Amino acid sequence: MSASEHPASDNVETSRTVTLSEKDIRDAARLFRLISDGTPWAHSFLSGQEGAGSRGAETTPRDTLIDRARTVLQTRRLRARHFNRVMFAEPAWEILLLLYLAESSEGRQTIGQLAELVETPLTTVLRWVGYLEKEHLIERKDHPTDRRIVFVKLAGKGRDALDAFLEEMTG
Repeated sequence: MSASEHPASDNVETSRTVTLSEKDIRDAARLFRLISDGTPWAHSFLSGQEGAGSRGAETTPRDTLIDRARTVLQTRRLRARHFNRVMFAEPAWEILLLLYLAESSEGRQTIGQLAELVETPLTTVLRWVGYLEKEHLIERKDHPTDRRIVFVKLAGKGRDALDAFLEEMTG
């Protein structure tokens, strides 16, 4: 049988879609974290890969602040590998850092994504998101078509406070 006669030949592109449940995605994220030695693989903004090729040789003041935020978050993750995580539980701080870094790539996260990244129960993340919103450090926005999904992003006050904190850090 020639390639032209074969219905699934290599020169005929077939389209396949796979839909994963939220649980499947969480399980895959945990698996990849385990095999990647704890490095948060799922979001390139944590490792700085999203800007590495696009920045070139010139670094802006904003890039410096983002790199400092990334360092603070990576240091927190490293600390958790050597000490009991409960000793340093600060979900609100980690949420703010993640949203700050997300601004340089996708800009917003869902509450479920934050819970996964912070490795904290959803109820705890919801409580801290409520507090941070009340303090005007973050903003919530409903998904336009799915009422179950809520997006979270850093508010201007939160960005300004983190900018000021990161500017005062010594490099």
